[in-house]
Amino acid sequence: MTRGARLLSVCAAACAFAPGASAAGTPILLPSVRTTLTPGPPLTAANVSGEVLYPPGMTSDQKVLVGIDTTGKPVALHVVQRLELPKLGDYSFTVPGPISDVEAAPGSDSQPGLRRDAILWSGFSAGKKTLAARATLRAGAAALRLPLRVSIARDGDTLVVRGENAAIARAPVLVGPLALSEATKALRQTRKYLALGAAAPDIYATVRQTPLSRSERIIAPLDVRGQVGTDRFHYVLGDGRPLRFERRVVHAAKDAKVRLVVMPVPPERLLQTQPRNVDRALSLVARTRLTVARELQFHNFLANPNPTGRSTAAYVYETAKRSAAPKPVTPSDDGGSSWPTFLAVALGIIGAGTAIVLWANS
Repeated sequence: MTRGARLLSVCAAACAFAPGASAAGTPILLPSVRTTLTPGPPLTAANVSGEVLYPPGMTSDQKVLVGIDTTGKPVALHVVQRLELPKLGDYSFTVPGPISDVEAAPGSDSQPGLRRDAILWSGFSAGKKTLAARATLRAGAAALRLPLRVSIARDGDTLVVRGENAAIARAPVLVGPLALSEATKALRQTRKYLALGAAAPDIYATVRQTPLSRSERIIAPLDVRGQVGTDRFHYVLGDGRPLRFERRVVHAAKDAKVRLVVMPVPPERLLQTQPRNVDRALSLVARTRLTVARELQFHNFLANPNPTGRSTAAYVYETAKRSAAPKPVTPSDDGGSSWPTFLAVALGIIGAGTAIVLWANS
């Protein structure tokens, strides 16, 4: 069964069993802000399972550090994740992903463990505890889930930086007539509970006929703040704005560094839209709530084991430091220095042999 078919089944069940059904209409469950769309985060890994135990209220804050080469391609990827445990209790869980190494980050009250493709945490919180880890990820696997696609090129002495919103997925959006008052109330409630994030309660709307669905693109808006040398710029991609940007930095130094800080943000324009058409009101509400869900999804690049806990993430793209190139071998190196080296090694071997013979005859 496809994801769209599953959603329709859920909606049908909600229509059949939702409380308060009457001849005046039937309450249906609107899309949850906890909906996970594919492709997208959180990162996963095969064969990673185990006990999931933590005190109530655990939150996650993470910084995704993306090292890019001179073309904008991700070549290194690290994540610093801070899990805050505000209450008393035992904890035992894993954070999965294409993880090759992990170490405790500054401020951590405990040391993380490393399993195959997972960070392991286990211990006891006396009432307030910070679990902070710096994970090294395999860039090839993890880069496919990043929200921004970056490219860098040279045009003479001008450095051209381009960015494209990649936080896009298709999802079934409910369609059908909905009273404008119902749509306005649903959007108002969505705005009201926005600060709760994934802990926001589900919302119902009353319809006069069973809705259908159609596949639409759902895009998380991105706030992008960049710097190349002394040139600073700011774009919002999505939420009714363009999904791409191009920044041309004239007279850029050859070794100019690119830095982009990307934050998923709520769809403010969608949330403030006033429903004006009964036949389009339901799809407006459904699209808005799915867009909020998509934004929240990108705040969990590495998963927060608490599915309703507050989670935040910032993605920092920076030109990676170049590793030093190996020193080339020159004719003088090959002829002038190899003979003394060979002589020293040969003398060492002869000396060692003499010592062995003397020891054997002693």
